[in-house]
Parts: sequence; structure tokens; C-alpha cells
Amino acid sequence: MPTTAIQRIIEDLLSIEVNVIIKPGMTARKMPEPHQALLDVAGDYDRFLRERARSLNQKWREAGYEPITVRDPGARPQYSAAGDDGCLRNDLRTDPIPTSKVRLATFGELRERAVEAEAVQRHLPHNEPGLDDEDPIIFRRIYRNCDQIRGIICRHDVKQVIDCGIGRDSTPDVSLPLTSRDIIIVRKVWEVGVESVDMQTVAQLDGDIVTRINRARADASNAALHRLHQATVETTLEHWQFLFQTIVQFGSKALQSFLSR
Repeated sequence: MPTTAIQRIIEDLLSIEVNVIIKPGMTARKMPEPHQALLDVAGDYDRFLRERARSLNQKWREAGYEPITVRDPGARPQYSAAGDDGCLRNDLRTDPIPTSKVRLATFGELRERAVEAEAVQRHLPHNEPGLDDEDPIIFRRIYRNCDQIRGIICRHDVKQVIDCGIGRDSTPDVSLPLTSRDIIIVRKVWEVGVESVDMQTVAQLDGDIVTRINRARADASNAALHRLHQATVETTLEHWQFLFQTIVQFGSKALQSFLSR
């Protein structure tokens, strides 16, 4: 029903988020078809996790190679390398995960590799040189995003298309039956990738505004970046207000039309 659609749009407008990301090799391209975007995400996650795994494995050996508890026994998904007791005793996996097709198993395994990598890094001393403090945040981002993606591609209509095989070489007429909310999730996951968010502002409808800044970007030498972020937030707030007013006006007219019948 139109009322339900309007309600969902309004729910999506309850808050906005503005991120500043420093990314090498920007191409400024638009998000491709959702299945292509998911393959991009899987490839980026796979490369990031394998690169970090090699570094963490070395640090783990230097720290004594003690078993690391990944999760409670009995809660171990099928892709985890941890034993039946929930402990990881072997190296983090560095073999590539096939990412030529959109597969539920791909995002399940990526999720578990991120969970294991975070557990290893959490176990190691925090002052170990060469360990990036931002990595645990990205590990958590990966496994939470994989949960969202798995929730989307587990749906019956989407799963039917995936089971038929959809990948880089799929014909243009093949696409995933995603809702607008699904596409928003995929777009954000694709855009942020595995990059560090240096500045973030989140504004809530009740007026609460929270800005987070990476400590490395907090000094005066980053003034230009601060101005860019401020200008982006101001423009976004203006656009947000306009959209919300438009939706409310449209909803009011639709409701009045319905009541007048």
C-alpha cells in the first residue's frame, strides 16, 4: 500500500550519516549492478582479510601461538576454522575465496574469517608494533555487513536467481530482485568497502548530532578536510529537510484523498 511505502521512506529518513573516507586510487564510478557490486565487495573483503591474516599469523607465532577462543562451543558456524571447543589453534586462513559468483557460502566464509581475525588481534598485546588500531573496526564491519548481505540473498526470490548462477559474465538481462532498502544496504557496503572512515557525522531527527573524527585528522593540518566535511554536512542537512518535508506533504495529501472517498 502507498501508506506503507511512505512509512518505510520516512523510517529511512529518521537519521542521516555523512562520512569522509580517504581512499587511494579513486575512480569516481557509480555503483554497478547489485550483483557486480556484491562481487566487488567479496573481492575487497577477501584481499583485505588475507593480507591481514599473514601479518596476524606472524604476530601470533611471536606471542607463543596459544589457542584463542573465537566463540562459545556449540555456536560455531560451518565455515569457522575453530575446533569443537570454539578455540582457534591453527593459522588464520590465507587461501583465496572464490569470488566469481554471488554465493551465500562466500559471504559466510568471509564473515567467519573476519570473526577469527578480530579474535586473534584482540588476543594479541595492544602495543604490538605493526598492528593497525583500525583493523578490528574493519573486521567487525566485515562480519556485520556479511550478515546483512546473507540476510538479503537468503530470501527465496533472491536465492532462486543466485542458485541459477549469477556472476561477472552474466548477461545484462540477469539481475537480483532487490528492494529499494536492499539496494541502499548494498550501496553503502560497496561504497565504504574496507577503507577507514576519517570523519563521520550522524544526525537524528530529534536534533541530536554526533561527529566523530579520527585522531590522526584532528589537528590544524587537516583544516581543508574539516571544511569539506562541514560543507558536506550542511548541504546534506538542507537536502534531508527538503526530502522529509516533501514526503510528509505527499503523505498528508494521500491521506486526505483516502479519507474523502
